Amino acid sequence: MIPRTLVLIALLTHLLTACSFTPEPSPDSVFYSPPVGSQLRLNVAITIPAHDTDVYIQGGKVQSSYWAVDAYYPHCNFELRTRAAVARQVEPDTFIITRVARDIENVLLNNPVQVASFGSGDTAPPHEDYMVVMDLRSDTQPDVMRITCQHWEDPNEGNHLTINQMRKAMGNLFTLTLVSDKY
Repeated sequence: MIPRTLVLIALLTHLLTACSFTPEPSPDSVFYSPPVGSQLRLNVAITIPAHDTDVYIQGGKVQSSYWAVDAYYPHCNFELRTRAAVARQVEPDTFIITRVARDIENVLLNNPVQVASFGSGDTAPPHEDYMVVMDLRSDTQPDVMRITCQHWEDPNEGNHLTINQMRKAMGNLFTLTLVSDKY
């Protein structure tokens, strides 16, 4: 006869392992991020404007400012560590991804001031910015800090970007190669 405690432990172990989820490494999965050790290749030089630390990229093009980006569609923010009084050029290079983090931030939309209302107020859902933050390292260009790929979503339906969506946002400016890239 098997003791009850042993049966209970076996049952609980089975239930806990049945609930674990390991995403299938697919570039189309919203559950899969680029693994640490992957490479981001900058294929063409990018100019960072004077007094700025970053540029935005959408549809494979450097955008003139954040306001030129359609935040509802995938875009990336390529950042340096320091600000300078002169424009700087980041040369083509291969950057190693040293850390990957997913984040969600609330987006505050500037609605017009409302003095009075007959209803419960603004019923539009808030927006959230779904981000995949990748820290970068290069021995030849140590001022390059990170690239963040993101888009706005309705929190009820929101998902992080897939690797293929990030690649599409970067276009031919960057090549994202995963550690074990078979895609």
